[in-house]
Amino acid sequence: MAVQDTALGLGDVEHSSLSGSAVWCRRIGLFSLQLILAALLMHRFLSMPTPVAQNLIFVGAAGGVCAVLLGLVAIAIIWRKGLGGALSATAGLFAGLLITAMAAATIAFAANFPSISDISTDVQNPPPFKAIAGLRPKDANPTAYPGQSNAAQQVEAYPDIRPLAVQRSAVETFEVIGDTIRRMRWSVVSEDPPPAPGQPGYIEAIDRTLVFGFRDDIVIRVQGDYNDSRVDVRSASRYGAHDFGRNATRVREFYKELRARLEASVTSESRRGRRARPSAAVPKRQKGASAPSQDLRKSQGRGSQGAQRGPQSKERPR
Repeated sequence: MAVQDTALGLGDVEHSSLSGSAVWCRRIGLFSLQLILAALLMHRFLSMPTPVAQNLIFVGAAGGVCAVLLGLVAIAIIWRKGLGGALSATAGLFAGLLITAMAAATIAFAANFPSISDISTDVQNPPPFKAIAGLRPKDANPTAYPGQSNAAQQVEAYPDIRPLAVQRSAVETFEVIGDTIRRMRWSVVSEDPPPAPGQPGYIEAIDRTLVFGFRDDIVIRVQGDYNDSRVDVRSASRYGAHDFGRNATRVREFYKELRARLEASVTSESRRGRRARPSAAVPKRQKGASAPSQDLRKSQGRGSQGAQRGPQSKERPR
């Protein structure tokens, strides 16, 4: 009897452990998925600190991997032993696979871009962060440019990120840039127009990514004279060593919008000039004034009539 009781006890323990693996698979998988979604929403809308959100996302990704492993083990044992818990194992496995697929897609997408998070159109003398330097948290990336290694990777990956030459004065270009930034809905931190020809002016702003809401810092430098100016842009992520190509994309979008604003201002100025230019083909008469041709005809008519009236007046009897 004792041997039988022992055997039955071992069977109950084995049955409970197998059922527990499926249950824990469901719990870990669903909890990890909810944890990732909560971290993203709280970071995007409730101003959760970025390091906290990143740690929660990493924990959720690790939980998704554990859920996949537990789900595979539970389904294999359930299939072999014919035990319960298949629904729990399937739910946990689905959640874990979803998390794992998202992580794998993110890693594959990141492999297409260099592992840098600071982009500048001038890698030799990048525009410095001044006002934003005081706003960055202590645990964020440093505001100093990373160096030549970062510059070499940028030039190789993004050869089109270069300074923009504008055939406008530096002051006028600075005003158009300010309008462009507001149209792109960046948060302007500071504006320092060029104080004199040859001296640079700076605009610093903050932009947030659409989905995750990560903050990236931008500084724009404008320098030139009364006829030509040069625009340099620097975009840097506050956290992380990899920006997934977002900073380079932001510089391209800014240049595209700036060119459109410059062309629109040139078109409006040309239209104003055409409207203000007087027409020399048909002179405008004032009220009561006769046309030159009519005046000439009248004068000629008066002269001819006077010539005919002269002899007739002499023949008239006194």
